[in-house]
Amino acid sequence: METQKILQPVGKIIIISDYREKEIIEHLKKMDAIVNEMNLEVGDFIASERVAIERKSYNDFIGSIIDGRIFEQATNLKKGFEKPIILIEDYSNREINENALKAALATLMIDFGVSIISTKNPYDTAKTIFWIAKKEQTENKYGVSFKVGKKPKSMKEMQEFIISSIPGISNVLAERLLNHFGSVEKIFNADERELRKIKGIGEKMGKNIRKILTHKY
Repeated sequence: METQKILQPVGKIIIISDYREKEIIEHLKKMDAIVNEMNLEVGDFIASERVAIERKSYNDFIGSIIDGRIFEQATNLKKGFEKPIILIEDYSNREINENALKAALATLMIDFGVSIISTKNPYDTAKTIFWIAKKEQTENKYGVSFKVGKKPKSMKEMQEFIISSIPGISNVLAERLLNHFGSVEKIFNADERELRKIKGIGEKMGKNIRKILTHKY
C-alpha cells in the first residue's frame, strides 16, 4: 500500500472525509476544520495517520452485525490504521438479541481493537470527530495520511470485486454467492428466489439486487 500524506497548515485541524458525508462536513467546516473530501475506500473520516472512523447509524450498525458486514469493515480498518473507531449515531427501536449485540461489541473491541463511540446526532458526531483529530494532531503530534490500496489482480479477486460493488453486498456475501453459483454471469442471471437461498440475503436485499441488475440505464 502507498501512503499519501496531507500537508497541514500551522494551527489548523485537517480531517479527511468521504465526500458523501455532506452534513458532517458542513459542521466540521463551521468548527474551522479543513476538510479534504475524497472517495475513501476504508472508513468515513481520517483524523490522523493512525486513526480512522467509521460512522454508522444505529440501524445500520445492527444490520451490519446481522449480515456480518461489520467484521469485514473492522478488518479493513485495522489493516490500515493503528487506532480504528466505529462511531454509532443516534438510536432506534430496531431489535436484536441482546446476547448477539454484546458478543459483537466484545469481538470488535477485544479481537479487532476497535473503539466504540456513541453520539446523539450529526452535530454531536462532528464535534467528536473534531476533538479526536485535535487530540491527535496538536497534542500527540500525528500527521494526517491515508493509504491507497492496490486494484485486484487475480481473476478471483476481480470476480469478488465486481459482486461486492453491488450496494449491500459485502465481501463475505460476494464469496458466498460465487461459491454457490460458480460465476459472475450466473449470479447476474439468478432470480430473486435463487438469490434468497444464500445466507444473509433476505427478501428486501434479493429484490434490490434484481432491481439494480435489470433496471434500464
